[in-house]
Amino acid sequence: MSAAENTSEIEGRDADPSGLGGPGGPGGSGGQADQADQGALGKPGQSQDPEERAAAELALRVFHGDERWGWEFVQPPEPPAHRDAQNPPVYTEPSDAQVRAALERTMTGRKTSGFGCLTLIAGVAAFITMNAEAAIIVVVLIIALIIATSPKSRLRAAQRRLKSAREHAQRDYHARWQAWQYSLEAHRAEYLRHNETLDTWYPISLTSGPSRIDVFGGTGNGWASLLATLGGPVLGGGRPVVVLDLTQQAVALELAGLAARRGVTVAHVPMPGALLGMDLREEFTSEELAETFAETLASMRPPGADIDLRTIDVDVIHTVTDLLEGPVTLARLAAGLRVLLRVYDVDPSSPGPLSPAEIESITRAIDLVGQGERVQNELRYVRAQMELLAKAEAADTSDTPASAWWKPASLTIVTTEDRVHRRKDLTDRFVFFRLLHTLRGRSVAAGSGTLVVAGADHLGREALETMARQARTAGVRLVFLLEHLREAAVQVAGGSDSATIFMRMGNGEEAKAAAQFIGQEHKFLVNQITRQIGETLTEGRASSYSYQRGVSDTKGVNYGSSSSWSDLGHSSSSTSGSSRSTTTSLSRSWQDSTNTSTAHSTTHGENLSRVYEFAVEPTQLQALPPTGLLLVEAGPHGRRVVFGDCNPGITLLPRLSTRPRPSLP
Repeated sequence: MSAAENTSEIEGRDADPSGLGGPGGPGGSGGQADQADQGALGKPGQSQDPEERAAAELALRVFHGDERWGWEFVQPPEPPAHRDAQNPPVYTEPSDAQVRAALERTMTGRKTSGFGCLTLIAGVAAFITMNAEAAIIVVVLIIALIIATSPKSRLRAAQRRLKSAREHAQRDYHARWQAWQYSLEAHRAEYLRHNETLDTWYPISLTSGPSRIDVFGGTGNGWASLLATLGGPVLGGGRPVVVLDLTQQAVALELAGLAARRGVTVAHVPMPGALLGMDLREEFTSEELAETFAETLASMRPPGADIDLRTIDVDVIHTVTDLLEGPVTLARLAAGLRVLLRVYDVDPSSPGPLSPAEIESITRAIDLVGQGERVQNELRYVRAQMELLAKAEAADTSDTPASAWWKPASLTIVTTEDRVHRRKDLTDRFVFFRLLHTLRGRSVAAGSGTLVVAGADHLGREALETMARQARTAGVRLVFLLEHLREAAVQVAGGSDSATIFMRMGNGEEAKAAAQFIGQEHKFLVNQITRQIGETLTEGRASSYSYQRGVSDTKGVNYGSSSSWSDLGHSSSSTSGSSRSTTTSLSRSWQDSTNTSTAHSTTHGENLSRVYEFAVEPTQLQALPPTGLLLVEAGPHGRRVVFGDCNPGITLLPRLSTRPRPSLP
């Protein structure tokens, strides 16, 4: 599908991520459901709140089917052209040769023909020989005959015949045109009825099976819709989902509500309050805890900072953790660091977090840590950060090891919220590296879980790449939800064994960077349209006249004599004569001819030019609806770019396919 068609379709829908008020409504008929799940909707005739019924139907459909990241809208194909679409009926104009011939006779000025003159003479003779009454009748008939055979009369008669022939031709053409139109409309209507039976929404799946998916851009509501659309089938398939929400926008709340309706176990772990009562020895050794805290503090420093500070952090925290005999909590770690700084106050009236033996053993280790200014400054910094965590508001329940979050068919939502920005930032980083420690320890069964990290922009490129590498090694699929596509994020995007999803990108520079990542392609654009219309009119007239006269004169003279003799005597005679004849011949001829021709010509032309432009324009990314997305993946058939929508309410629409759209080879 083109990008403009799909975007206009998405914009026409309700962006409500819950889908309860979206198109289709609770009465939508899309999707298939297990019959065992129909009981959740209540029996026919049973009284049930419409909103409750709609929510139950939505949860049923979201959790059904294979994994999907959204839905792709596919416009049914246009009906093919009818075989006679390019052969419309042709109107044939009746010939006007008779009209033109009569018109030419009229234009010559000859009002009467020779036949008319002869008729007039015959009428005069009849008038002389007949009586008056008969003569009048003959004269009237002669006049009528003359009028009927006059050029003007013949012209009018020819024009009437032409008009009648033209009306008949137009009626015949109109009937053939209506029959042709009806055939085309019936053909189109048949295919449109067939298109109404075709699916228009297809699930978007990842054909390459990547271990990491990077989502850039979007809003809190858009991410909530994406997690609901993705998490439903995953949880429905019995696999765990862990969401680390660093956004403070409750992006997993919609998924949690749907999961609760489907009877899926949902656990909420609020940070840092849940950490306060936890014994960190249950999850870390002394060395692992020191390394995790050192990584947390190192991520807060600018890139290229002195790496010796990380060594000091590990040494200090490792020393205190080893010397603590009881549980290792944040408060006791902070107290141990205060002992190393010699600022720990002992109040005999109220026991502190550390026992006297622990205070004594840590005090003896002061010289082992070092007394240099650099060490003391870093020790103060580590102690301040640890106390910052220890002073957080305690949660109702204590945390459990992170490995316990990966229970089959369960949803665990880890949130970090605090009014103090420094403590919120420190908590984000510690929980992130805590999960990284869990992945390093292979505490999660390979291929059984999905980890979603929402709002990890501020953690830095190195931390994100380390998490991606460890998740791939541990067999856990990782999903990053990043609000911005800045320099560090651009370097992360498109890593090995990954797919990329772009949602609404409000910033113009980020939208341009996304368009450059998607790539460019060759296009053919029309840069010139020409239309030429020509008309040629040719008219000619020829006239010829010939006159010939001949005279022949013939003249002859005859002479003769004779004589005879007899007994009676001699006799003689002579004769003479002449003859003459004259012949005169006269011939005249004339000829008039007129010819007229008209020719029309129309020429259409288009000039195409090949350009190399963005496959998706930055403005298209900026205009995406909150739940709109654009998937970029290198699949089995090459790189593909797909527009879609992750609104879970789409599952309530009719004409919904259960299988992805077939890929073109």
